[in-house]
Amino acid sequence: MLETIHEKISVITVHDRQKHTVIPAKLRLQGKVYNVTKIGFHHKIWDGRNRIHIFSVTTGAMDFRLSYDTETLDWTLEEVSDGLS
Repeated sequence: MLETIHEKISVITVHDRQKHTVIPAKLRLQGKVYNVTKIGFHHKIWDGRNRIHIFSVTTGAMDFRLSYDTETLDWTLEEVSDGLS
């Protein structure tokens, strides 16, 4: 089931200096840590003057849509899905 959350969360990222990328590796939601196994997509949008990075990630069992605000450096969990309809 897909659920809209819009909650600030903690994320551990991996930075690749040569590729100029930062990707989420782990996220903590309500005291539980989820290991990201795959990045589905990544795109960037503008929210006024703020650049927002949108990531679709999976743990294998659950899917998450995350946003990263480059102005405030906040990660936000936008949506979560357990794959069931």
